[in-house]
Amino acid sequence: MDNMDSVWGFIGIIVFGCGIYAIYSFIKMRSTGEINVSLLLGKDYMYKKCKNKEAYIQKAGPALLLFGLAAFVYGLIDIVHCYVYPMAVVDGVGMFLFLVVLVWFAVYTTKLKKEYF
Repeated sequence: MDNMDSVWGFIGIIVFGCGIYAIYSFIKMRSTGEINVSLLLGKDYMYKKCKNKEAYIQKAGPALLLFGLAAFVYGLIDIVHCYVYPMAVVDGVGMFLFLVVLVWFAVYTTKLKKEYF
């Protein structure tokens, strides 16, 4: 494996871990009502009060879960592609779909922040 493949493999591991963290954050947010500041809000919103916490969780929760699942699946595909069995087309399609979900997630959660904080 050359250096470029190892970099992409490392990125796949990071995306996979991010997916696991996002899914965990979704479950924790649903069970405790605690909003994950690092994934959904950012440090600028850490100390601001949410206008309607329950409604925000209802709207942000499915987006967080979708992002987590997309990251988990793409990370898994990339790890398999880089370390187990090369499948460039599947990896490329997975990366494209993950990036679409990532951009959508960023735009959607930014709109939610403006609405609820």
